[in-house]
Amino acid sequence: MCLEPTGHYSHLPLETLVQLEVLTWLAHPTDIIRSIGATRGKNDRIDALRIADYARRFHDKARLVTPDHLRTNKLKQLLTRRENLVRRKTMHHTQIRNLNKCMDKSLQTAFTRIDKAQITALGKSIKQIEALITEVIAADAEHQRIYDLLLSIDGVGPVLAAHLLALTEGFLRFKTARELSCHAGCAPFEHSSGSSIRGKTRVSRQAQSTLKYLLHMAAVGVTARKGELQDYWKRKVAEGKHKMSVLNAIRNKLIHRIYAVIDRGTPFVRRTEPVTA
Repeated sequence: MCLEPTGHYSHLPLETLVQLEVLTWLAHPTDIIRSIGATRGKNDRIDALRIADYARRFHDKARLVTPDHLRTNKLKQLLTRRENLVRRKTMHHTQIRNLNKCMDKSLQTAFTRIDKAQITALGKSIKQIEALITEVIAADAEHQRIYDLLLSIDGVGPVLAAHLLALTEGFLRFKTARELSCHAGCAPFEHSSGSSIRGKTRVSRQAQSTLKYLLHMAAVGVTARKGELQDYWKRKVAEGKHKMSVLNAIRNKLIHRIYAVIDRGTPFVRRTEPVTA
């Protein structure tokens, strides 16, 4: 069985197919679209035929879904709900700072009071979701071990650690740091043909947006704290490197540290002495 991922709609069908021991794999929508060339028209029947044709031609690319892969489904659903709640909370903060000031003066106080009440309620809901996330991770000894290792790395907090655990399916999905960097949109790629250089080496826009954002915020955070990565940031900026380029390099450093810690199975140890030339 070959399926196209459809977000939360895929969870129950996948669990059922795995329980029935039906060989099942999820094909990335972009791979399907690019494999069929120019097309005309679209409906559910045509889409099903195109997915079936892709599965027949590219069965060697199949990555079968196993019970191990499904262990992170509950964690993914909790993280998605948390992300939605945080987005709604941010919206109310924005309304207090900007939109309410433009309302009729007789309504400003009432609107601000309503927004603050919503922020308080959403904050409580977010804490409840985070408690559930902690419980789900603790219920699996291997996930808890990896989670603790991730938290030992400077710049990796609970939210980023949980997302890494879910998106990598317990680090079974991406075998190398380079693969995860590609998925997160942090890996630079060359653009050239023969002797012709078509633009600078740059990252791809195809990326998991949430993971890229969390890695970016982690990179910004470590540059503000004393340590090896802050020293690296200051040195490269002083050399004239573009700040976004340096931040992307720090994102990659964090990913490589994550894989180094997972491979060793020991917590990250911060360097206490400055690096010399």
